[in-house]
Amino acid sequence: MVYSTAALVALAWVAAWQLLSIDAIRQRLGDLQLYAAAKPMAAAGILAGIATAVHLAAVPVASLLTVLAGVVFGRWMGMGIMALAATIGCSLSMLLSRRLIGPPFAIHLPEKTEALNRRLEKHGPYDLFALRMTPFIPSAVVNVLMGVSTMPLVTHAWVTLVGSLPGIFLLASAGDAAGTVESPGELLSPFTAALLTILGVLPVIVRMSIGVPRRRLIISGCIFATVVLGAIVARVVIRYRAADSMTIAVQELTNADYPEDPSSRSIHHGKYQGRALTLVKRDDTHFDFAFEPRHSHIARIVFKNVDCSLLTPNLPEWVKGKSALERIALASRQFARQQVRFGGSTSPYLEVTGGDGFEKQLLYSAELVKNSLHAGLWEVMLYTHERGEKTLYYQGWFSFPLGHYKRLFEHNTGLSYWKHFYYLEHQSVADGQQVKLEDLRTVSREAESRCVHDSNELVFAAGEQARRRRLTMGENVRFWKDYTESTDVRFAAFVAPGRYRADRLQGHQLNRIEKFEKALTRQIVSCADREPRSEIELVFANSRNGKKCRLIVSGFQWDLLPAAPIEEYPRGRYMPMGLAVPPIFQDYPELARSAPNRSPYFAMFVDEEGRFLDPHSMGIEGPIVHRDVKYPNWVHLYLMSYERHALVGHWIIERT
Repeated sequence: MVYSTAALVALAWVAAWQLLSIDAIRQRLGDLQLYAAAKPMAAAGILAGIATAVHLAAVPVASLLTVLAGVVFGRWMGMGIMALAATIGCSLSMLLSRRLIGPPFAIHLPEKTEALNRRLEKHGPYDLFALRMTPFIPSAVVNVLMGVSTMPLVTHAWVTLVGSLPGIFLLASAGDAAGTVESPGELLSPFTAALLTILGVLPVIVRMSIGVPRRRLIISGCIFATVVLGAIVARVVIRYRAADSMTIAVQELTNADYPEDPSSRSIHHGKYQGRALTLVKRDDTHFDFAFEPRHSHIARIVFKNVDCSLLTPNLPEWVKGKSALERIALASRQFARQQVRFGGSTSPYLEVTGGDGFEKQLLYSAELVKNSLHAGLWEVMLYTHERGEKTLYYQGWFSFPLGHYKRLFEHNTGLSYWKHFYYLEHQSVADGQQVKLEDLRTVSREAESRCVHDSNELVFAAGEQARRRRLTMGENVRFWKDYTESTDVRFAAFVAPGRYRADRLQGHQLNRIEKFEKALTRQIVSCADREPRSEIELVFANSRNGKKCRLIVSGFQWDLLPAAPIEEYPRGRYMPMGLAVPPIFQDYPELARSAPNRSPYFAMFVDEEGRFLDPHSMGIEGPIVHRDVKYPNWVHLYLMSYERHALVGHWIIERT
């Protein structure tokens, strides 16, 4: 009986490890989210059953499942599902251990068994609570230990529930904040693990303190509190350290490290590697970015007097005090890519000195990038000009100091950073926020418009979509409907520090826009500048569940949109989703003239109830809009997929 049970447990262990690895979960994430949206109770029951079995079989993937629960169901529901599953699974594991291991243990080690039972009779709940709170001790070991004891099942269950909640809350929150993780090690930082351990040991310390003189107890408690508080303060100080001059490491990747790079590379790519960043604060918002060479043939390149308030989140005046719109504006601003061009070697915004002459003569464009990830992840990209096009010869990743980021955030917004730091630093979206569009613009005229859309139109690509085709994983994707009617298509994920990974696949919810129903055009007055502007709304339905959603692209001037033929669509207005966001690609002088927080533009998806839908989960990066060359009253609107890897739809709308 024991051997057969052990064999079944081993088989379940191996199978679960294969099915619930980081890679496997990532590849199926889109399907899981779609299923949970369609059948939430069934999905919750299935996840609870799997998690219970995982705890019962002692498969070390409970942390991954908890993060997955946070991704799919959100922090609170995910925590509830996993807490219930952990309690049931651990209790069943304890009972199984008591039946299979308890009798042999009592026969062969009677003194140890008796000592354990005596200890647990006196301090059982305290000890079990400490063990459950300590992340370094596997729960399976605790289950076996409690199984060979005589601890009552009810006591074991309620203490397990209470002791597991803090760790489950942290992991579910991590999942709720970011749908992608690179490794299990990212789920629980050393600091968090140490803090949980201290919290776990605390009940034991309290129990041991009974009978200790009050004075000694007070002194010990003060010392303990000082140590814990000091550790927290030290972590915050180190994490948010900022000085007027800082040396920052620059991460560089070779061709072998980054085969997925979609950039058009120069023949000189890889020849000018080896730089460090010196960041110099010049005033409250302006910095010099000096990229120092480590080899004599590399030039020193300085981005001079950059206004970093233009590259960090800000708020439009007309959304201040409106919590939902504030959250949407700040999150969409942080998680939208912003690539700013500072010009070539003769630009007044650059200083290029030294080196072998290549960069001083042939640097065509130097660019700083705020990545579409959590706060502080930036890039530098250097281009030359070859074969009639701009080609990349150097790319480096660095962390903009969070201390400066925090100060800029508070300078820009007038808000406390600590109220918003969690979602800004953990890539948490604003999904589900109730949107009041009347707080953004006033509608003066509305009409249903003629719109041409053919889901059987052949997919096409130009510009960066042509270069990124290999980052879309799917077979026989020929028509627009192949994106919206199938969940088999995946996209290479964009991960820290700011690169694509073909082995990390991102799912989507493009079935939300599967069925196009109608188009509306509006004349509006924007709250940004009180100027008359245009707005387009497209209404979609999901044929699987009938739920509708609306895409709203607003705040543009119809007659000022670029005119271009379809094959040259990249010349159109190339924008991310969100509110108070700049163009994805922009020249620095233009950015300085038109700060994003003054922009009347916004683009967002909302559901039938007017709630904000996260475009990242849907798999939408943003729209491209341009006027038709022959018929200026018609505009072409294209939707770009996640990370702009592909176009996933094309609509032609008439102005009415």
